[in-house]
Amino acid sequence: MSQTEGSVIPSLDDMVHVPAGSFIMGDDRFERERPVRTVHAEGFWIDRFLVTNAQFQDFMDRSGIAGPAHWPNGRFRAGQDDHPAEVSWVMARAYADAHGKRLPTEVQWEKAARGTEGLIFPWGNDFVAQACLTWETSAVTAAHSEPVTARPQGASPYGCEQMVGLCEEWCEDDYDAYPGSGYRSVGYGVGLKVLRGGSWIFPQTHARGSYRCFESPDLDTSGFAQLGGPGFRCVLLESDLA
Repeated sequence: MSQTEGSVIPSLDDMVHVPAGSFIMGDDRFERERPVRTVHAEGFWIDRFLVTNAQFQDFMDRSGIAGPAHWPNGRFRAGQDDHPAEVSWVMARAYADAHGKRLPTEVQWEKAARGTEGLIFPWGNDFVAQACLTWETSAVTAAHSEPVTARPQGASPYGCEQMVGLCEEWCEDDYDAYPGSGYRSVGYGVGLKVLRGGSWIFPQTHARGSYRCFESPDLDTSGFAQLGGPGFRCVLLESDLA
């Protein structure tokens, strides 16, 4: 069964459209991001914002799914309803399934973040500290989270916000070498899931649209209260709506 089969009618509210076409993917300066290549992506819709705590709480209440371990008494911290829900890949995938949507592939995520021209950052090729929450800011302000709508100046060419910094984002893919890459990692091919976008705890080098990381899909969320954890956004294929 596909993720979009069944009785759920997916909503396009707060999603942006990324049309079909080719884009530049990868960065030859970094081993696990090589090689730079032109990739075709079918058209899709992607959430403008990260899924919030309030949205994930509503899903938990309706589905009965257990929430992340760092939420005291099964509820997110007061005043953080519009902050990103930091969860495991398994939890993120369950949310997407329940809403008739998908987690983005690496191809979809990177195109949504960089546009067609291979921008280094979602907003351009020069780092702007005010456009994202990275260590350059959090080391001074001690901010470890913020509303998903806090930095519209960091929007990607398609209008996606907070795609870098704040929290890493889960992708659907297993972590593995890119086609044509000669680089080998012990993390390849062992069931780890791709993370994108960097977070508040990392510097600007991780806040690039091509940056790749990885984690276990059933990542223990108990440590998220101190160090934070990955968030996510959902996608819909144009064919899902046909």
